[in-house]
Amino acid sequence: MRTLLAVVCLAVACWSPARAGPVSYRLVEPSDPAHDLLPKTCRVCHKDENFRFFVVVSPDDEGLEAARSRLEAGAPAAVAERPKNPHTGIACLFCHLQDPNQTPPEAMTFRTLDGGAVGRGEVASACGLCHPEAAVRHPTVLAEAADATADFESAGLPLVDGEATCATCHDMHEQDVGPAVVRKAYLVFAAKSRASFVHGNRAGCRACHPGEPEPETEVVFLDPDATARCVRCHTGGHEEIHPVGVASSERTFPMDFQDFPLDDKGRLTCSTCHDEVCGGDIDPKNPRFLRGGPYVTPTDFCYRCHPRAGEGALNPHDQVTDDGRLVSTSCVFCHRRRPGEEGPGTLEFLHSPVELCMGCHDPGSHPTVNHLVEMPEPMLKKLRAYEERHRVRLPLHEDQVVCTTCHNPHEKGAVKGEAALGAGEEKGWRVPSFAELCTPCHARYD
Repeated sequence: MRTLLAVVCLAVACWSPARAGPVSYRLVEPSDPAHDLLPKTCRVCHKDENFRFFVVVSPDDEGLEAARSRLEAGAPAAVAERPKNPHTGIACLFCHLQDPNQTPPEAMTFRTLDGGAVGRGEVASACGLCHPEAAVRHPTVLAEAADATADFESAGLPLVDGEATCATCHDMHEQDVGPAVVRKAYLVFAAKSRASFVHGNRAGCRACHPGEPEPETEVVFLDPDATARCVRCHTGGHEEIHPVGVASSERTFPMDFQDFPLDDKGRLTCSTCHDEVCGGDIDPKNPRFLRGGPYVTPTDFCYRCHPRAGEGALNPHDQVTDDGRLVSTSCVFCHRRRPGEEGPGTLEFLHSPVELCMGCHDPGSHPTVNHLVEMPEPMLKKLRAYEERHRVRLPLHEDQVVCTTCHNPHEKGAVKGEAALGAGEEKGWRVPSFAELCTPCHARYD
């Protein structure tokens, strides 16, 4: 067992700018009752070490600094290798309020920063004693709205009453751990579960790589197909936003000069547009990892390859040719199928209409307040009565007001009948005039 020498410096007189006075030294043994708090304090984190202390007494700060330099120059301390899991060097009773060797796990309580005690289900409060930032800066590890319970259990990760805690992913007792002292079982979970959010999370590297990539080394993937790696978790609809496996054309030739990665045949993959964050913080202004981002709108990124206007311009609202034919490829920007593949009025959306609109438009809450809410029954009756009376259509999405309730996203000639009002107009209002815009729901007819 090693003996560590610690230096305790004391100034015993008022500070003075005068030249350093005489300095005295005293070696303090751990058994000295006057200083028994010193080894107790150090052993909170260094439980297996023996300590001996030099007490340095000086009349001023200059003397203390001179003593420190002399001690450090005369006996440089060896720097111990930091254990892979630093928790293993901490005394058990620093975290636990009972002896773990004599207390069953379900009865164990933990110390908190305010001196309180919490059970296993609230162990995060105990972790906050040393990791207060984890509550606000912890990396996202689960996909939004994902239920990972079954995958946690399948990977052998411990839950408390069916809920995840800090100890579900982190192991405070074993040396054989991954980055950020995560359990090896968590690396299995990250590699196999679709509920795992692996971006900006070092422990999530195993989802795509056989090990944790090292700086300035060749990157190796579990699956060499860049698109296959992404669609394992990102399923459905993305091929309609933009195809992969295609090369540039006469209209999109700027793609060849963007220095964006392509596959070995010069074709697009998911990584062509999306630059995954590896172990760093995710920029909240660029949540889709668009290369070169953030952008004011997603279409600003699209314009890096696609022309803004003229032939080949990227605009899902260009739906009718000059000779009146429907441009069915524009339909699949928002709908899963093209017209004719489903019955009238049943074209399924790729995502909610709000998500589809916000992909290009960011108007904020308008007019003045947020209108994207579920419509109350009395107001819904007024809306239906207005539609019947004026022969117009103001569609809801799952009984909720959406962008397309008030604005018609279609070009003139793309739809017919009651659904055609506002099509092709500047604002696309589905009512005869702006003065009527509030009337369907907030009615003047009772």
